[in-house]
Amino acid sequence: MPTPLRSFDDLAVGQEFDFGQFRMELAEILDFAHRYDPQPFHVDEAAARASPFGGIIASGLHTQATAFGHIIRTGWVKDVSLGGTEQTVRWPAPVRPGDEIALTARIEALHPSRSKPDRGVAKVVYTGRRVADGVVVLEILGTHFLRR
Repeated sequence: MPTPLRSFDDLAVGQEFDFGQFRMELAEILDFAHRYDPQPFHVDEAAARASPFGGIIASGLHTQATAFGHIIRTGWVKDVSLGGTEQTVRWPAPVRPGDEIALTARIEALHPSRSKPDRGVAKVVYTGRRVADGVVVLEILGTHFLRR
């Protein structure tokens, strides 16, 4: 797990971080989907088998939320996070029950604030890969405000 950041100034463009892995469990996939994304291929095994996915898959929103929670629980930004303004998200491949996802980040851009010198803006690309085959299942470009 990465060492918690002390400041925006600890970062450099191109720097990479490894957040370890998380597992997507069937019960959690079904619970999330029933509550927030009840499409048939997320909640109904028979309908999911008949779908282009051939079985139950996790909601992309669930995969995104789980990845974000995993990152926050590492403590990586606990001392410097001032929130964010946007995320651009791609789900290039489905996540199935039992899939383990390895999560990494790469610093894409850094912009010290001119109007608020106590902070900076970091653009970070987060990538989730299915451990079993290395396929990318999640890609997020996030914009973060971080304390200096």
